[in-house]
Amino acid sequence: MKHNQMGSLLPEIQRHSRRYFLLPRIILVGMVAVFSASILPSAQAAELKVRLGGAVNILDPAFWQSDQESHIIHAIFPKLIEFKSTAKGGIWEWELQLAESIEQIDDTTINFQLKPGFTWTNGYGDITAEDVKYSYERYLDEDLASPIAGDWVTLKEVEVTGKYSGVIHLNDPFAPLWTSTLPYLAGSIVSKKATEEAGGKFTTDPIATGGPYKIGKWVPKERIELVAHDGWKGKKPAYDKLTLLIISDVKAAEIAFEAGELDFANIALSSVRVMQENMPANSTLEIRPSLDYLWLGMNVSNGALQDVRVRQAIKMAVDVDAILEGAYFGVPDRATGFIAPGLIGYNAMSPAPRDVAGAKKLLDEAGVSGLTLELEVNNETDRVTSAQIIQANLAEVGIDMQINVLDGGSFWSLGDTKGDKMQLTLKMYTNPPDPAWATQWFLAEQKGIWNWEWFDNPEFEKLHAQGVAESSSSVRAGIYQEMQGLMDSSAAFLWLMHPPVVLLYRDTVSPGLYPNGRPKYMDFAPAN
Repeated sequence: MKHNQMGSLLPEIQRHSRRYFLLPRIILVGMVAVFSASILPSAQAAELKVRLGGAVNILDPAFWQSDQESHIIHAIFPKLIEFKSTAKGGIWEWELQLAESIEQIDDTTINFQLKPGFTWTNGYGDITAEDVKYSYERYLDEDLASPIAGDWVTLKEVEVTGKYSGVIHLNDPFAPLWTSTLPYLAGSIVSKKATEEAGGKFTTDPIATGGPYKIGKWVPKERIELVAHDGWKGKKPAYDKLTLLIISDVKAAEIAFEAGELDFANIALSSVRVMQENMPANSTLEIRPSLDYLWLGMNVSNGALQDVRVRQAIKMAVDVDAILEGAYFGVPDRATGFIAPGLIGYNAMSPAPRDVAGAKKLLDEAGVSGLTLELEVNNETDRVTSAQIIQANLAEVGIDMQINVLDGGSFWSLGDTKGDKMQLTLKMYTNPPDPAWATQWFLAEQKGIWNWEWFDNPEFEKLHAQGVAESSSSVRAGIYQEMQGLMDSSAAFLWLMHPPVVLLYRDTVSPGLYPNGRPKYMDFAPAN
């Protein structure tokens, strides 16, 4: 099924039946408690209740880690420009947000003029060009060491020319500026005064925010309430209050929705067939393609995986088609790399088929037998099922694999807690509409931060720098295809799919959604 056929997915899903894999040796680490709908607050006037897929640990745009954190950051911090919300099948376009005007004068110069009258919360005054300068230049601070500093890698400085005006100066051209920096998270503007008072960065208490919503009540691991910010002078949010209910388990989210305790939720792809056969009353099910990518990663620095033949054998042994069928109903196409269809650099090549005999031969050549490995996986039903299939596949070639299932917070902290002791990881990264945003995570400087494969290739580094500076789309496409080839040659990456986003919401709600199905809270509104 092709990527542009997502609108016809539901009939296709109904033709598939799920396989269930009941395999041993699953270790549960840091599991969250089973959700109980009884703890949820009752509905309130002008309130929208939304599922948040995990705990929130960081709201600093320079240090965000998870998808759910990004949703909140978009809502509580302003940007010069932002991505538009779109109907299904829409394209990625940006529009002015805090900027009254913005213009790129040449390859390295961008003038901007802010709309006056927007204010920070908690009495921190107007949002000014000084805040913009501080927000962007903090990515240049080596002591701050933002893991997403690559979003501003060519920034020279922000020149303040007036209280509400300034000029962004770049050292070199930067192609992703308009696709994954200014309208995305690194384009968020924080309060200079409040952030300096916090010591230069913050976790869950920004002290001051300036977006359409502000933080109201926060009950850790249970819910976060966002309320309309009266200092926001742009388009007012349609809902006075958003209650974000933290429900990590997708099945619990479905139960909560059916019980009337949620108005909007993302659910598992594996639940679509059952949900379609017995839809909750007055509800809509929507599936959108995404630019995200799910893969099995192998840490090349780990002793058990240092021999490239072992990694190649693992890639040969894993039955990706069985994963897509067993965990995802055969709905998504197999990925050919980290770049999704529609993005610059996508390569519609045919992945190699499974080869058990070839895998065994490589392991014999490497002199490896009785190998035991550990796979780290996030506690999501589809991911655990995928891990079980991988476990069975590797057992066929003589590899004993233990599955470690972790809650979201524990999983995304593995870089700090387990470091280079990680062996195999099954994970998904989100992606805005530019391939450079994906390639930056696999630079050598990201080893142990986001680069959990410890991939290190000087030619890859060189090509990344060329890709962000190149203005020609066709030239960039060739660069990213070459980078994809280098990643594949390392045998540290087994690309699985670009996971579609499945949304379930009330007919009374008109959701504001980015083209990839992620929520844009400020654009949610009651349905007409």
